[in-house]
Amino acid sequence: MERQSRQVKAGVGTVEAAQMVDSAQLLLDGQTQAAKERLARDGYLLLRNFMPADRLSQARAFLLDELHRWKPDSCTTQGMSVAGKRNLGLLQRQDLAAAAPVKRVLEALELFELMETLLQVPEVLTSGYKWLRAVSQGEFTGVHTDKVFLGRGSPRVLTAWVPFGQVDVEDGAMMVCRGSHRMRSFAKLKAGYGQSQVGADGTQSGWYSDNGADLAHMINPHAVDWRTTDFKAGDIVVLSMEVVHMTACNVSGRIRLSCDTRWQPSEDARDPRLTVWNSKQP
Repeated sequence: MERQSRQVKAGVGTVEAAQMVDSAQLLLDGQTQAAKERLARDGYLLLRNFMPADRLSQARAFLLDELHRWKPDSCTTQGMSVAGKRNLGLLQRQDLAAAAPVKRVLEALELFELMETLLQVPEVLTSGYKWLRAVSQGEFTGVHTDKVFLGRGSPRVLTAWVPFGQVDVEDGAMMVCRGSHRMRSFAKLKAGYGQSQVGADGTQSGWYSDNGADLAHMINPHAVDWRTTDFKAGDIVVLSMEVVHMTACNVSGRIRLSCDTRWQPSEDARDPRLTVWNSKQP
């Protein structure tokens, strides 16, 4: 049985995080409207067993093999990071994101159909650029919203965060501040940081903070509701564009492989910073 609340290393700080709620059964039961309402209320949907676990495991094995071939002094073939080695740099390896074992995950038919359902449109597109990450011990993604990365196009962008294989909280799992996209307590954050644009590095310049505990100092601490969980192969999280989120700090040393994929209605305007968008393949 999963713990309902835990202390989590949230960047350079520590927060109390409750358990994410699994919404997979809503979709399995055909309760599409209930799933959409939960996404609108909470800013995220955790979907357990969304894709076949073996597909994710095969992609993880491929990525680890390629990563070790590229940077043999930074990681082991068993997927452990080497002490002191950081910045593994998979964001720049779009060739790996486009490789068949990985693309079968990131542009899976299941994802296209999910996004069509959630956005209630006949056709969606996904950005050709993938935010593919290999995170070693001591690394994390800071507090941010996706709007600073994708705020120049459609307001109906959704993110699917896809972990490759099992990713426990200690490995650097996704953390979401539940309801932060719609609460009055976050109005100041949305009015300032939430309207900014990310800098050229595409990473840290888009962070509000490197400390998840900072939110409680800025707004009503009772409004801060961090959620996380241990992920199994095949689990994903869907995020709204304005919900505040981050990833936990990797304290295990096990390399966390994951990818952020972006989705929007095909009819909507596209952020000009992303020039390639892909459609569903038959």
